[in-house]
Amino acid sequence: MPLRNKMIADPTLSHVNLTSHAADGIKRHAKALRIVEYNIPKGNDSAYFPETNVLVGIDEVASRSHTPMSKFIGITIMKA
Repeated sequence: MPLRNKMIADPTLSHVNLTSHAADGIKRHAKALRIVEYNIPKGNDSAYFPETNVLVGIDEVASRSHTPMSKFIGITIMKA
């Protein structure tokens, strides 16, 4: 999981757990994802799919295209 924040500075940190914050209120988790540093805008993170598909609710779709809302998912990042 590419990550650009203070967590990357921790030499003991190699994996994180993610919790999504979906509109339906269901907490979804992706556990023990390996992190790597990558040059992305501050305040943003990115992840590969299908590893993080579990974070997206089945009813979470874009209003116009009705495709899964995997381009923006609010998350909390915690040390694994």
